Parts: sequence; structure tokens; C-alpha cells
Amino acid sequence: MNLLTLIASNMTTPTLYLYALELGASVAYVGIIASVTSVARLVSRIPIGLVSDRFGRRPIMRIGALGIAASLMLLYLADKPLNVLLGSIINALGLTAIFTIGLTMASESQSSRKATGVSFFALASSLAMVIAPGTCSLLLLVLRIRTTYLIGALIGLGGILCSIPLAALPSLRKAFDIRGSLKSLLKDKRVQFVATMEAFFSLAFNSIFVFFPLYLSEEFQLTSAEISFLLTMYSLAMLTVRLPLPRILRRIEEKTIICLGFVDFALVLMILPFSNTFVHFSALMLAAGTAHGLLFPSMALVVSRSSRLDLGLANSLYLCAGDVVSIVAPIGIALLIEASGYGSFYMVVSAVIWIGFVYALRERKNSGQSAATSA
Repeated sequence: MNLLTLIASNMTTPTLYLYALELGASVAYVGIIASVTSVARLVSRIPIGLVSDRFGRRPIMRIGALGIAASLMLLYLADKPLNVLLGSIINALGLTAIFTIGLTMASESQSSRKATGVSFFALASSLAMVIAPGTCSLLLLVLRIRTTYLIGALIGLGGILCSIPLAALPSLRKAFDIRGSLKSLLKDKRVQFVATMEAFFSLAFNSIFVFFPLYLSEEFQLTSAEISFLLTMYSLAMLTVRLPLPRILRRIEEKTIICLGFVDFALVLMILPFSNTFVHFSALMLAAGTAHGLLFPSMALVVSRSSRLDLGLANSLYLCAGDVVSIVAPIGIALLIEASGYGSFYMVVSAVIWIGFVYALRERKNSGQSAATSA
């Protein structure tokens, strides 16, 4: 179920903003679409976590699958940028439910297999991110962007059908304790650390997945199929690095991997403005995808050690930090691009990601010292 719904949702990833431009949207309007969908994720994330902790995971998963399929049908029927905005909001809500609760279910694996459970969920996510843009690349050779959304809706329908036999799991709480749960998690050092890193990560991700396709289209006149292929390279690298990830996580501490991932992202963003060939762009997407593939499961594993009673809410909280950045950043980025160009924008983002690396490195050293003191 997770795989099909994630594939359906990711059918929009390579082309959504190009589609909005086709229907008459400006670059600033594209930034608004990205920001508003992030508002939808932010507003819904914590209620989704609370409801899933109280009433169980299955109802949320079914609603999410239905939302993704419906959003793709709306995009298929769109005739103006406003329809793209509405479709992307519904897609974001459905994906928030599927992703947050799917991750929570993976984190609820037995303690000894937690890394394996999270890694398998991350593997399914990256597999979807390979299949969806790869399928789009092939379809766009013969079909319009609009038609790919109809195909995505049919795939999403398969996700709905797969959710029907989903086993019911007992709720973890007998009643809501919103204040107590939030107070406990906001004081949790693990949640604080990962929420901060998620904010930096979200900035890097938006810089690539929202604005990199526009950069390639406007500055180098690449086609939709070529851009989709490059994003497939990103997803392929994610998939490749996640195959051996359970073994890697048994040997290397999560915060070390997080530091390495941020170095990778910062270097990619620093080099990107100086690249001008398809081969260069492909190599950079492979490097950025590797960073993404390492970072997400490592951060999720840090949070998975929080209280199981509030695990859905814990995942929602740290992902909210990324949502906040995704609300603010796209509009600011669009204004920066219009004022200074894409080159200046990528250099600024690279500098910010280096700050994230320094913070992660400091936290890694602090946690190492705390462990040594405890021993």
C-alpha cells in the first residue's frame, strides 16, 4: 500500500511546477504553491499524529490513500493555476498522512529491528521516487504532463484497494493528553536535534526539487523529460544507498551519518551554479540523492527512541520543522532568484547548509561526551 500511494503522489514531483507554468503561473505563483502546500502539511501534521496515537493507524492510512488519488484526478482536470494549487494541497494532505503514519509504524518495530523497519520504509519511499519520475520520463516522450496525472490517479486507486485488508491495530492511548504529550516531546533532546536538522534538510530539498527544474528549464532549455530523468537520478541514488543502510547503521552512529549527509548536500549546492552540462547535472543529482538517502532514515532513527505512546506525535513534531521552512523558503527563494539570479541563490543556500553541518557536528561531539561521562 505504502509503495503504490507514494508512487502515485510522486508522479507530480518532476512536473507539478512546470505544469503550473504551462497553465499561466509565474515563478512567484509557483513559490506560493510550494508554500501553501507546506502550510497544509504543517496544519495537519500534529492532528494526524495525535489522532493516530489515540485511534490507531489504519483509518489515517485509508484517508491518505483516498486523498492522493483524488488530488491527481483534480490535477488531470485542471485548467488554471488555482486548480493546480488545490490539487497540490490535497496531495500534500494525503501524503502527510501516509508518510507520517507509515514512518511511525516502521518505527514501532521491535527494538532490535528498529533500524531495519525504518530502513525498509525509507527504501519503499526511495523506490517510489525512482519509479514515479522514471515512469514520467517515459510517458512524457509521448504524452502531455496532464495525462501522467491520470495514470497516477489509477495507481493511487490501487493503493486504496490495498488499504482495505490492512490489519486493525489497537490504539495506544485511551484519551487525548495533548498538553502533556507536547510538553514532554518539546523537552526531548532527540526531537529538538532532529527538528533543527529537518529544517536545514528541508531548505536543501526545496532548493533542488522545487527550483532546480525551473533553473534547468529557464537557463538551459531542458525538456520536461530530461528534467524528469535528472530527478530520477536523485531518487536512484537514494534507493542505492538505502539497500546497505541497515548494515551501515549497525557500524556507524546516526549523528555521524547525518554530518556526512550535510557535507554532501552543501558541496552539491556549492558546485551547482558552476555546472553547465547534462553529465554534470546528473552527477550532482546522484550526489544529492545519496545525501537524502542517508539523512532521512538516520534522523528518523534518532526520534524513534522517544516514548512509544507519543511516537506518531514525535514524528509529526520534527517533520513540522521542515514544513515551516517549506512555507517560508519558496517565496523568499523566488524573490532572491528574481533579484540576483539562480547562481547567487544556490551559493546562499550552500552557506546555510554548512551552518547545519557545524550544528550537527557539535551535537555529535556533545552526545559522545555525555555517553563517555555516563559510562
